[in-house]
Amino acid sequence: MHLERRNYGSKIICEFYKTSRAEYFSDIKPYDLIYKQFTTLDLNKKSPEYFYEHASIIMKLLRDISWNEFQEKEKHFTSEMLASLYENKDIDTMGSKEAINWFTSEFPSHIYSLNLSNTQSRRSRAGKEFEAIIELILMGANIPLDSQGSVGTRYFTEKGLGKLVDIVSPGSTEYTVNKRDTVLISAKTTLRERWQEVPEEMARTGAREMFLVTLDESISQDVIETLNDNNIQLVTTKSIKEIYYPNNHSVITLEKLLLILKETADKWDNFTFPQDKELERKLNIEKQIQKHLNHPFIVEYYKKIL
Repeated sequence: MHLERRNYGSKIICEFYKTSRAEYFSDIKPYDLIYKQFTTLDLNKKSPEYFYEHASIIMKLLRDISWNEFQEKEKHFTSEMLASLYENKDIDTMGSKEAINWFTSEFPSHIYSLNLSNTQSRRSRAGKEFEAIIELILMGANIPLDSQGSVGTRYFTEKGLGKLVDIVSPGSTEYTVNKRDTVLISAKTTLRERWQEVPEEMARTGAREMFLVTLDESISQDVIETLNDNNIQLVTTKSIKEIYYPNNHSVITLEKLLLILKETADKWDNFTFPQDKELERKLNIEKQIQKHLNHPFIVEYYKKIL
């Protein structure tokens, strides 16, 4: 990976870094990284009860460990990208301070574009990893689900689930049969102004309620009340709940969400689907198995549901 020292426009520089990043991180994709840490911690060997009791701790562990590993790799990537801009002969007669001054004045656009690329990538990656963590915690708790990441955005949209719904439990087929006995989950590490999209999406789905899982520590009371008025329940970890929203009943813990999901899934025990719906349900499960052939724990999880 090398970018010649020319006065390229920022668009070309950004595209180069984007392409280089995709190549450099091809062996550490968000879902694969989370799954790797999940199995490294032996969470694939834990009982469902363990997840009901420790979901918040598991989420924090997976986030922290995965971030540390990614950060180390990103540091090497950044170093390689910057080092490709100069040759040793450019600075071998300079002192450290002089070399730094020369470098920053010679390549300001490259440095800015690389920092921008890193920031944008982190945000995108953090969201994907967060969704993967939630999905694996639910699987560990033996909660049936369909995820948009596995069955596809197009399929979710066709079923009226919308783009902001990341997970539906027990599944998308159940959702088309009886919306009231399903649970919709949206995941956002932080809300910012994007929280306004959720009530709009909620209205489009026609669902009774939605659960918004977040790690945001600064959600205002006005936002919480607005979401609650639209039947959107905020979900976070135990520690965030206890520290930032201790007396707010509109914010529940991840452990509480698991209990709600189990109660909802139990309603479908012994339910007989129409033939076409049963076929649809099985095809969805098979599709998700095929997507996760490199993730044995997930394959076994879906086979049990079949």
